[in-house]
Amino acid sequence: MLDTVSKVDILRRNGIVVPARPAPETEAWKAAVDALFDLYVVQRAAHSLRQAEEACDLELMNRLAATSYQRRRVTYYA
Repeated sequence: MLDTVSKVDILRRNGIVVPARPAPETEAWKAAVDALFDLYVVQRAAHSLRQAEEACDLELMNRLAATSYQRRRVTYYA
């Protein structure tokens, strides 16, 4: 499990604004950081799931396209 300071570093590196650290660390500040970090983790997981679904859909479409047969062109010669 990450400590609060590590969570703050990760959040800041990813552009999330974190409340300033009070001189004596308070439980309210830790709870706010934990809530922000939980939200960040959920958003990352959702993004990863969307990417995985898109990759599966793309793979399925590629497989279907590779195994589909081209229409025979009907030409009438006189």
